[in-house]
Amino acid sequence: MSDNAKIPLQVVVDSREQCPFRFEGYPVEVETGALASADYSLHGFTDRIGIERKSLPDLVACLGVERERFARELARLRGYDCAAVVVEATADDLRAGHFRAKLNPEAAWQSVLAFAQRYRIPFFWSDSRADAEETTFHLLRHYQHDRMRELQALRIPARIAPERQTAQGPGAGVEGKPDTPESRTEGKANSTAPTATATGAGT
Repeated sequence: MSDNAKIPLQVVVDSREQCPFRFEGYPVEVETGALASADYSLHGFTDRIGIERKSLPDLVACLGVERERFARELARLRGYDCAAVVVEATADDLRAGHFRAKLNPEAAWQSVLAFAQRYRIPFFWSDSRADAEETTFHLLRHYQHDRMRELQALRIPARIAPERQTAQGPGAGVEGKPDTPESRTEGKANSTAPTATATGAGT
């Protein structure tokens, strides 16, 4: 397990949330705060990630009588790095009309599809409230994990460094030595100097 996995999530729950998840049994520290959008977020990232929780009756109301308010909420969340709607029911529950509101089930389903593509926000369906809570936890966990990896990447020095710095560009001579009239004169003197010839026995 990585060190990041041991860091508890600092989950912020909106103070207006009527039936909040408690995340009991999860590595989570819960705090209550006023979120501009959504029901759940992370401390320090409240304007970058937002998760909306919906029971099936809540969702049906948002697709019907509260449609305009819900659309404004999704429009705000569209500007976040990560946003999602987690539903405490299955898609089949909605499409089969397992609710009391006078809303055509097919119209409700089409509204979900329209909102999802219009605002680029996914809807996650769940088998139960506990399943929805787990989905919310993992969405928040994955977001924090990715941000921690980005932070660590910024702290890692370059693994490969040049063995030596070599001057380049105008004025740079061989092996980075300055190309000056004196150095050129010195080079010519060295190239025209007579070479000593061995003398003595054997020559």
